[in-house]
Amino acid sequence: MAELILHHYPESPFSEKVRAIFGAKGLAWRSLQVPMVMPRPATIALTGGYRRIPVLQVGADVYCDTALIAEYLDDKGTGPTLYTAGQVLAAQTLARWVDTELFWAAVTLRFLPENMGSFFTDPGAAQAFAEDRANFAAGAQVRRPPVDEAQARYARFLAEMEAQLSDGRPYLFGADPSIADFAVYHMLWFIHAGGGMADWLAARHHAAGWMERMRAFAQHSGAPISPDEALSVAREAEPLAIEQLSDIPDLPPGTEVNVAPVDYGVMPSHGTLLRCDTHTIVIRRDHALTGAVNVHFPRHGFGVTRGD
Repeated sequence: MAELILHHYPESPFSEKVRAIFGAKGLAWRSLQVPMVMPRPATIALTGGYRRIPVLQVGADVYCDTALIAEYLDDKGTGPTLYTAGQVLAAQTLARWVDTELFWAAVTLRFLPENMGSFFTDPGAAQAFAEDRANFAAGAQVRRPPVDEAQARYARFLAEMEAQLSDGRPYLFGADPSIADFAVYHMLWFIHAGGGMADWLAARHHAAGWMERMRAFAQHSGAPISPDEALSVAREAEPLAIEQLSDIPDLPPGTEVNVAPVDYGVMPSHGTLLRCDTHTIVIRRDHALTGAVNVHFPRHGFGVTRGD
């Protein structure tokens, strides 16, 4: 297996999910730290437009969205699967709810003045972030809840989480962490990173203990890699051979398509469709900086349309 290269930035909650999975699986990885705001020329050259962070690069294959990245990593490294038979439906459903509904509550809570911490180093960085995210939100089909609604949503979730863990289980669904644990972890990590809501978690003994167990997974840093080195890795590698098929009759393999999230950050990636099924969408791209690459997206939460 080629090196695992994570395009991320330290404050990114979804990146923290992947960093924790690396630790749980005992996987070595390379760290390509990108700016919190655009531009990110090396990453965009690989994805073709998709600008959410993180992105996982493995040679000349690029994996977008942490739901798909987690599935890709599941059989790598060591440790039990994140998708235990008999728990998959419940764990995946919780993970998807956390990554969408709880995420927007988390954004509201994280950016409360008393919970900002050191998120921005200076007023200029705050202004640049606001302008960047306004552009990112263009065309979004989501709603960010007001403070009182976000607080109520999070309080209810914490109460239910505390009850779930009260029988002594170490993780949400039993003895081993599942994909749901990592989804919940990165959201709580984000909410509490500013320190202003520490008492919310400290008051819940079982949830606080779970948080410390999960936090231990994310303590191993990746070895740094530069953007130029990452692009060189892509150029020197061959993308994986993909069995070509499409479950959309009007978009057979070989069609030029656009692939984009359907909820927010809807900037599309353009390429040639290789595969579209109930699980993944894969396109082939060619760029002077990268050579030929495959870009992989989950089918859930993404749409594909004709792009020529």
